[in-house]
Amino acid sequence: MGTVAAALLIMGSSVPAFADEPAQEPGPVLIAEGAGVVPGTVTDAPIAGSEVAEGVDSGAPLEEDLPIPGETDGPELLGPKEPLSEYCGPGHWFAHITKNKKNTMKVYDKAFVKNTKSYSIDFKFTSKKAGTTTVGGSVTLSGEFKALWLGKIKAEVNVEASKSWTSELGVEATGKVKAHDTVYGDYGIMKENVYGYTAYRYSNCKTGSKQYTTAWAPYREGWLIH
Repeated sequence: MGTVAAALLIMGSSVPAFADEPAQEPGPVLIAEGAGVVPGTVTDAPIAGSEVAEGVDSGAPLEEDLPIPGETDGPELLGPKEPLSEYCGPGHWFAHITKNKKNTMKVYDKAFVKNTKSYSIDFKFTSKKAGTTTVGGSVTLSGEFKALWLGKIKAEVNVEASKSWTSELGVEATGKVKAHDTVYGDYGIMKENVYGYTAYRYSNCKTGSKQYTTAWAPYREGWLIH
C-alpha cells in the first residue's frame, strides 16, 4: 500500500492529470519468510565465480497475482457524501475506492536453485523473460475509465503507480542458499490493487448506479525470493 499524494485536475474533467511517470527501475529484492537463504546475504549486487549456482527455469505456471510478503487488505472505507447543493456543475464520472487491497505480483520469470551440499553456496538469479503490465480492472475498462482509476490510485494510495510497466532483462538477485535446501525466485511487476466503484454524478448532485470493480496499476518490478 502506498503513500497519499496530491492530484492535479484537468480543467473541466474529473480525471486527475500527472505530468511525469515514475522512473521505472527495479526495486529491492523481496524475501519471503521461511526462504532457504542464509540471513543477511540476499542482495541485488552482481556476483560471479565458478562456485556460483545459476538459477534454473522451473517451468512452473506464471501467476497473475502472486502474494507479496507482508501485504494485507486495508479496512473498508466509507463512500463519499452526496453533496447537499442543488447544482454540482456539469455531470461527470468519478471513481471511489472502498478498500485498499493487498498488492500482488504479475510473474514473468521463475527460477530455482537446489543445494545438495552440506554447506551453503552462492546463488544467482537473472531475469531472462520480460513482460508488460498495464492499468486495468476485473471488468472491462475504457481508456477514459483506466485514466480515472489510475488518477485515483496515484492520488490516494500509491504515487508511484503507472499506466504501463515493462520489466527488464538481466536484473540479478544473489545470496547464499542453505545446505540441503532449495531457493525459488520469481521476477515480475508489482500491482497496486484496490476495490471500489465508478458512478456518474449528475448536475443536480444525484449519483447514478455504481459499477464495482477490482482495479490495479503497476508500480514496481523486482525479484521475490522464497
